[in-house]
Amino acid sequence: MSNTLKQIGVEWLTFPKSRQDEAIHQQTILRLNSFIHFENEIFNWNNIIAKPELIEIKAKKPIQYLSPETIEDDLLQNDAQWPFAENSLFLFKSDNPFRMSLFKSFNEKLFIQVMRFITLLNIIAVCLYDYQSRINKQDENRNRISITMEIFCNIIFGLECFGSIIVKGFVLGRNAYLKSWWNVVNFLTFISTWSILGDINSENQLIHILRVIRLFRALRLIQDSKILKKQFDAFIGSFQRLGPILIPLLFVVLYYSIIGLHLFMGITEYRCRETPVPVNQNWQAVDDIKFLCGIWECPDNSYCGSLADYNLQRNMTENVIEQFGFGFIRFDDFFYSLFVVFTFLNVTGWSGTTFMFWRAMTTYITAFYFVSLIFILAYLLSNLLLASFYESFLVLSSIKRNKNMDNEQEVIENEIMKKKQQQIMTRLAQINEQKSKKRNTKKKYQISLYYQDEEDQQNFLSEHFQKFLNISTIIAKSNAFKYINCAVIIMSAIVIVSDHHKISPQNYQNLLILDFICIIFFIFEFIISLWGNGLAEQFKEIIDIFDSIVIISQIILMIVLFFLGEPIILNNNRYINLVKAFKMLRLIKLLYIARIFYSISVLARCLIQTLNKIKDMILLFIIIILVTSLFGQEFLAYKVRFEQLENGSFQPVDSSEGISAPINYEGLGNSLMAATNIFYNEEWHITMLLYGEKIWVSLFYHIFFILLGQILFLRLLLAVFLNEFCNQLKKIEQEIKPINFTQYYKNAVGFFAQILKKRQRAKIHSITQNINAAHQQQAKMQAQTQGHEPKKNVKLSMFYELKAQKDVINANNDLMDYKVQTPTNILSNKESIIDCLRKPEEKKDGSDDQVKDHNIEEEVNELDDESNDNENIKSPSHANDHTSSRKMNQNIRKSMRRENSEKTLFIFAPESDFRMLVTALVTNIQFRIFNFALILLTCIRIALLSPLEDPNSDISFILQVGYIFLTVFYILVILLNCIAFGLYKNEQSFFRQSIYNIFSFVITIVDLITLIFDISHPLSKFVTSLRILQFIQIGAVFSKNIAYAQASLLNAFTQMIQLTIFCLILLAIYGVLALKLLKGTFYYCDAYDGMYKDLIINKEDCFDYGGSWVNQILTFDTIFQSILILFCTATSENWIPLVQQAWNAVDVDHQPIQNYNRIYAFYFQLFFFLGNLCLLNMFIGLIVNAYQEAKMKAQNFHLLDETQREWFQIKMQIYNMQPLVKSKKPSNYIRKILFQMVKQKYFKIFWLIIIFCNTIVLSLYFQRSDQKVDEDYNQILDNINSVFVFIFAFEIICRFLAKDKSLYFKDNSNILDSIGIWWAIANLFIRNHEDYNFYFKRISNAISIAFQLQRNFRIIKRFNNLEKLFSSIFSVIPNSLSMLFIMFIFLFIYTTLGMDMFAFIRTQSNLNGWDQHFRKFSTAMFSLIKVASSESWWFIMIDTLHEQQPNFACNYMSTFDDFQKYGFNGCGTPYAYLYFVSFHLIFSLMILNLLIASVLGAYEEHVKSEESAVSKYQLNDVLSLWRNYDPEGKGLINYKDFWKLSSEIAIIFGVAQDDLLDVNNKKNFLKVLNIPIYESKESNMLCYQFHDVILSLTKISVTLKYGVTNLEPTDKAVQQKLRIQLGDHQRKESTNMFKPTSFNSGDMVAIIYIQKKFRLWKKRVQLKREGGDYKIIYNEMSDLKNLVRKQIEMEEQDLQSKKPE
Repeated sequence: MSNTLKQIGVEWLTFPKSRQDEAIHQQTILRLNSFIHFENEIFNWNNIIAKPELIEIKAKKPIQYLSPETIEDDLLQNDAQWPFAENSLFLFKSDNPFRMSLFKSFNEKLFIQVMRFITLLNIIAVCLYDYQSRINKQDENRNRISITMEIFCNIIFGLECFGSIIVKGFVLGRNAYLKSWWNVVNFLTFISTWSILGDINSENQLIHILRVIRLFRALRLIQDSKILKKQFDAFIGSFQRLGPILIPLLFVVLYYSIIGLHLFMGITEYRCRETPVPVNQNWQAVDDIKFLCGIWECPDNSYCGSLADYNLQRNMTENVIEQFGFGFIRFDDFFYSLFVVFTFLNVTGWSGTTFMFWRAMTTYITAFYFVSLIFILAYLLSNLLLASFYESFLVLSSIKRNKNMDNEQEVIENEIMKKKQQQIMTRLAQINEQKSKKRNTKKKYQISLYYQDEEDQQNFLSEHFQKFLNISTIIAKSNAFKYINCAVIIMSAIVIVSDHHKISPQNYQNLLILDFICIIFFIFEFIISLWGNGLAEQFKEIIDIFDSIVIISQIILMIVLFFLGEPIILNNNRYINLVKAFKMLRLIKLLYIARIFYSISVLARCLIQTLNKIKDMILLFIIIILVTSLFGQEFLAYKVRFEQLENGSFQPVDSSEGISAPINYEGLGNSLMAATNIFYNEEWHITMLLYGEKIWVSLFYHIFFILLGQILFLRLLLAVFLNEFCNQLKKIEQEIKPINFTQYYKNAVGFFAQILKKRQRAKIHSITQNINAAHQQQAKMQAQTQGHEPKKNVKLSMFYELKAQKDVINANNDLMDYKVQTPTNILSNKESIIDCLRKPEEKKDGSDDQVKDHNIEEEVNELDDESNDNENIKSPSHANDHTSSRKMNQNIRKSMRRENSEKTLFIFAPESDFRMLVTALVTNIQFRIFNFALILLTCIRIALLSPLEDPNSDISFILQVGYIFLTVFYILVILLNCIAFGLYKNEQSFFRQSIYNIFSFVITIVDLITLIFDISHPLSKFVTSLRILQFIQIGAVFSKNIAYAQASLLNAFTQMIQLTIFCLILLAIYGVLALKLLKGTFYYCDAYDGMYKDLIINKEDCFDYGGSWVNQILTFDTIFQSILILFCTATSENWIPLVQQAWNAVDVDHQPIQNYNRIYAFYFQLFFFLGNLCLLNMFIGLIVNAYQEAKMKAQNFHLLDETQREWFQIKMQIYNMQPLVKSKKPSNYIRKILFQMVKQKYFKIFWLIIIFCNTIVLSLYFQRSDQKVDEDYNQILDNINSVFVFIFAFEIICRFLAKDKSLYFKDNSNILDSIGIWWAIANLFIRNHEDYNFYFKRISNAISIAFQLQRNFRIIKRFNNLEKLFSSIFSVIPNSLSMLFIMFIFLFIYTTLGMDMFAFIRTQSNLNGWDQHFRKFSTAMFSLIKVASSESWWFIMIDTLHEQQPNFACNYMSTFDDFQKYGFNGCGTPYAYLYFVSFHLIFSLMILNLLIASVLGAYEEHVKSEESAVSKYQLNDVLSLWRNYDPEGKGLINYKDFWKLSSEIAIIFGVAQDDLLDVNNKKNFLKVLNIPIYESKESNMLCYQFHDVILSLTKISVTLKYGVTNLEPTDKAVQQKLRIQLGDHQRKESTNMFKPTSFNSGDMVAIIYIQKKFRLWKKRVQLKREGGDYKIIYNEMSDLKNLVRKQIEMEEQDLQSKKPE
C-alpha cells in the first residue's frame, strides 16, 4: 500500500513521539474509535476516503525540460531533462548536437512563420486545381502549376516531418512524434500527397482515398496557431459531454424510425396511374401528377393504385424526382426510415415530406407523427445540445467548491503578495525612469543654449500650427460639434435610403448634391478630429478605426474620380454610388456613442464586444468551411451532370454534356457556397439527394458535415455567443448609465419658468405703476373739482383699492409660483406645494389628514376664486366671511370624497349586504370555473367561424346567438367584479388586479359595439380572439413554468422592441448596399411563347413577343423592400431562390440570365451570418436573460448567494419526495410463487432480453421487390411478433398477480404496459380481419408498435448510467409542455385572423388548397406551424400578396356573396406583410426563443441537481432506504430505528459514520438535529417525521463533508419568504394516526429515561402482584439513575473546562 501511495505522490503524515501522545490524548477525550496505529500500516482506500485530512499530497518538484530559448544555459546547469525520446530512430541520442540544433531551429519564430507561409501556399495550390479535367480528360497548365506547387510544399513538409521525427522520436519514447494526433495527420498527409501524381480519373480507389486524406493538411492553419488549436481541441473535447444528449437522441430517432416503418411502408408506390388496371404487366404513373394518392383522390382520367396490389415488380425510377426526394424519402425499410427521421433533426424539408405522405395516409395521424417528431428532435433535443454546451459556462456546485476554498484563499493571498511586490518594483522603476528623463532634459536644455536662434525660428514657424491645433482641439472636444456631426450622419443616412427605383431624375440629382455636402462635412470632421484628438485618440477603439476607414474610403473615392475625370457630384454609376453608400456604416458609430438612444447603444456595444471576444471562434468557423469545401470538390466536383426540365427542376444524366446543379462544388467559389449552406442548414439535402442518386459518397459527405458543422460546431458557437452576449450585456449596463432626461426636463422647465416669472413680475409692476399714476391723476382732478370735501374718505377708498390691487398681485404671484413648481416637484415635493398654496390660517390649523387629502386642482380653483373675490373687495369683513364659507365647502367636499372612494361604482358601500353577497359570489371557485367555461366557449366559437360559412345557415345562426349570450355574460361578470372590488380606485379594484382584466373590459366593449352596429370586420373577430390570452393567467396559477414565461415576456417586451429597432437599422444599413446595385433589376418577362426564350433580352423584346413585363414580389427597389427581403433571408430556411433572383439579375429593363453574377451569393451568405447567427441570437440572449431573472425573482433566489441557492434547491427536492410503500409478500400460495419469481434477478434480465429481441424483430420489416417473398417474410415476422405479444401478456399478468393492485397501478409504466398489451392483442384480431380498411389497420398496428417499443425504457431503467442520460430529457419535458401551451394560444390567435384575411385567396403553387391554405382551422394552423419553423415561409407570404396584374387574374373579395360568385379566386392583400412579419417577430423570435430559454433553464437545474453536494440519485437511495424502516409509507419512523437509519444515510452521502454519528454522544447529536417528535394515537409510540429526518441528516452531512455553515440566510424576512415558498412543497401529513408534541429530538434522552423507568415500575408492580423477586428491578433503576447522574456530571465538567480562566 505504501508503495502505491508513494507512486501517486501521497504519503502519510509522520507522527513524532509528542504528536503520538497528543493524538492519543485527543482520541480519549473525543471518544474516537481507534483506527490509527503508528507501527503497522493499516491504511486502506476506505480510510483515505473517510479521513482525507490524515494524508497530504506532497508537491513534487516539477520536472524541468530543455527550453529552445535557453538550451545552452540549461545544458550548463544540468537541471533540465530532454523532453522527448532519449534515443530517436536508434541513431540520435538526446545529447546529439544535430538533434539539439534541430530542436532549437524548429522552435524559432522565423521557422514557424515560414511553415505558415508554406501551409498557405499549399492550400492555394489545392484551391487552384481545376476538377474540370474529370470531364475534359486532360490536364491544363493551371493544374500542372497546382500540382507542382503542391509537390514542392509537400517536400518542405516532408523535411519538417523527418526533422521532427529526429527531434522527438518516431513511436517509442516520451512525447514521440506519432503520440500526437496532429503529427499523425501531418504524417498521413505527407504520404498521401504523392497520390496527386496519379490520374484523377483512375479506377483505383486507393488513389482517390489518398487524394482525400491529403486535404487534411488544411488543418495546419489551426495547428500553427495556439489560440485556434486550443479552440479546436476544446471543440473536439466537447464531444465527451454530448453523451447524455446523443444517446437519448439516438433512441428517439430509432423509436420514430420503427413506428414510421410500420405506418408508411410501401406508401410511396401509391401513384395516380394512366389506366384503371395494369396493361401488359405495365402500370404507368402520370408524370404531371407529382403527388401520392390514397386519402387524396386523383383527378379525372387517372386512377390511384400501387404496383404491389397486382404483384408487379417495383418501378425504381418513377419516384426519382425532386418532389419525392429522388427516391430517398420513403419508409420501405429500417435504413430509409432512419434517413428520413434524421432529416427532421434540422427542420430540413420536413413540410414537403409531410405533404407527400399525408395525401396517402390519414391526414391527422400523419400530421401528428411528423409535427411531434419535429418538436422533439428540432426543438427539444436540438436545444438540449445547445444547453449541454451552454452548461459548461455555469457554476455547477458552490458547496463543493467551498471544500477547496481554504487552499484557494492561500493561493490568492500569495498571488496578492507577489503582485504587491511587482507593483513596488514597477513603481521604483518608474521613479528611476522619471529621474533619468529629468537629467536628460537638463542636459538638452544646456546644449540647446548654443542653438537658441534656431529654436526661436522654429517656434516662430510652428506658432500658427499650434494655434490651428488648439482650435481643432477645442472644436473636436465641443459638444456642439458632436451634435452637428450626429445630425449630419442622420441626414446622410436619410439621403442614402431615400433612393429607390423609378425616382425622378430631378429628385435623384438633389439627393446626389446633398450626399456630396455630407461627404465634404465628413472629410472636414475627420481632419478636425484627427488634428484635435491626435492619432492615439482617433484610433483608440475598434469602432473608431472602423469609422475612420469609412471616411477614408470616401476621400479615396473623391481622389480617384478627380484623376479619372469622372463627375464627382452628379454621377449615376451604380458602383460609385455603392461606395458612397458606405457612409451608412457610420450609423453604427452613432449607435455606439449616442447615449440618447441608451438601450440601442447598449445593444450595439454588446454586439461589437461579443463579436470581438469570439473572433477566434469565427476564424475557426471560416477555416472549417474551407476544409469542408475542399473535401466537397474532391468528392463531387464534375462527377455528376444534370439536365433542367421544363418545370425548372434538375435531373441527373449519364453523359458528361449536361449542366451543373444550382448548388454545386465545381470551382472554389461554388464549393465554398455549397459548404457554407451545409453549415447554415440551407437546402443541403437537395444537393445531397441530387448527387446521391449517382454517387453514394454524397450521402456520407453531407450527413457527416451536417453533424459536425451545423449540429455540433454551430451550436457550440451559439452557446459561446449567448454566454458572451449575456456577460457583456450585464457589464455594459453597469459601465454606462442612461441620460437622466427627468433632470434635463426639470432644468429646462425651471429655466423657462424663471423667465416667465420675471416677465410676469415686470408686467405686474408696470400695471401697478400705471394704476398708481391713474389714481394720483384722479385724486388731483377730484381735489380740483371738490376742493372743500374732506380728504379722509378719499384716503380710505384709495386704501381699499390699493389693498385689492396688492392682493391681486400676491395671488397672481402665488399662482405663478405654483405653476412653476408643479412640473418639476409634483412627484417629489408635493407637501411643499400644498403648503405654499395655503393661507396662513390654514397652515397653522391644518392637520396631517388635511394635507393627505388635499387636492391640488381644488387649490387652483380656490386661488382663482380668491383672485376673483379680491377684485371686488369692499371691506375686510367681507373677505373673512368668504374665507370661512370656503373652508366649510372644502370640508364637505373632503368628507364626500372619502365616502365615494370607499363605495364601488359610487353606489355600493363596503357594509352593503348586496356587495358582500356579490363578493362572496365572485370569489367562489365555481364562479371562476364559470368564467373559464365562458372563455373556452368563446374560443370554440371563434374556431368554428369561417368566412366560407353561409351567414344564413343554421350553424351561423347558432354561433351568432351564442355570441350574444357570451357577450351578455361577460358584461355581467365585469359588472359583478366592479361591484365587489370597484373599477380602478382601490388596490384590489378590477383593473388593478391584473392586466388581463383590462383586456377583458376592452374586448367586451368591442363585442358590444360589434353587436349594436352589426360590424363584420375581421378586426373585431381578431380582438375577440384575444380572450384566449386569459388562459395564460389561468395556466400561471397551475404551472410555475407558465408564470415564469409570462413574467419574462413582460419584462423583455420593452427590450425586444428596442432590439427590433436596432435590427431594423442594421438591416437598412446592409440592405442599402444591394439597393444601389439591384434596384429595378428583378423584372422579368412572363407569359410568352417558350420558343422565343433565347430571343428575349430586354423589356422591348418581351413586348414584341407577346410577353408581360412583371416584377418579383420581393425586390431591392426601395429600402423597405430591401429590409423585408433581408428579413426573409435571416429567418427562412429556404432563401436560395432569393439569391438566385439576385445573381440572375442583369440590369434595369433587361431579362434575367441564369447564373449571370454568382458573386451575390457572398452578399447573402455574409448577411446570413450577421442576421441569423448574430442578430436573431441576440433575441435568444435577451429572452434567456429575462427568463432567468424572472425565475430567480419568483423563487426569491436573487436574495440568496450561490451556496444558499444550492441548499434551498436540495431542500425543495427533499420536500418533493414522498415515502415509498414496500411490497408485501402475498399470502396466497400461487401469488407467493409469482412474487418470488418476479423478484428474481434472472427473471428481470430474461424479460429485458425479450424486449430487446422484440425491438430487433420490429426493425426487420421491409418492402421487397418480389411480392411473394414480401408476404412470406413479413408473415413470419408477424407470427414472431405475435408470440412476443403473448409473452409480454404473460409477464404483465405475473407482475399484476404478484404485486398489490394499489401499488401496481401507482407506477405509470405499468399502466402503459397494461394499455399497450390489450391494444396489441386487439391489433392481432384487427390485422387478420378483412372488414377493417387499410388505413385503420395501419394506424392500429403503428399504435401497437409504439406501445411495444416504449417497453425499452425498462432496459434503460435497469442501468443507472442510461437512466441518468435520459433524465436530462425528462427534466425539460414539463417546461416544454408549458411552452407548448403558450405556443398554442398565439397560434390560435393568428390562425383565426389568417382565416379571415386569406380564406378566399386563389389556389397557387404553395397555397394549393390541400397542403397549405387558410380555408379550414386545422390546415391554417398547420400552415402557421410551417411558417414558425422558418421553412420557406416567405413563399406563403408571396401567395397572399399577389394582386391583379397581367400574369395573375383575381378578384377582390370580402364577403360570402363574393365567394358564391367567384369561388376561390380572391386576390391577396398588402396587409399580409404585417401579418407574417409580426407573426415571426412575436412567435418565432419571442415564443420559440422562450422555449429555448426554458430548456436552458431546466437543463441548468438538472445539471446542478446532479452535480450538487447532494444529488437526486443520493436522495433516491435515501428514499429506498427509508422504505425499509417505514414499509407502509406513512412518513414516520420509530426513534429506535433512527440510529441505524442515520448510519446508513452517512454511507450514502459519503460521510464517515463516526463523523455523523457518535453513539457515545447521542444527546448532543440529537440537540443539534432538533427534529420535532410526533406521537402515535394508537400505540403512543414516539417517532420522527420523514421530511424532518431527511432534511436534518442531509444538512448535517453537507456541513461535515464540505465544511459549509452558511446554508441558511440570516435575514428573517428572507427566511419567511422561503418558508412560505417551501410550504407549497411540504407534504400535508395525515393527522388521523399521529399527533405533534411539544418535544424535539433534544428531549429524547430524558424521554427514554422516563419511559424505561416507567416500564421498570410497571414490571415491579406486576412482579409484586405475582409474588416474585422485584429487588432486581431496584438494581436496574439505580443503575439507570447512576448513568444519568454521571452524564450530568460530565456535562458540567465540560462546561467548566470551556469557561475562560
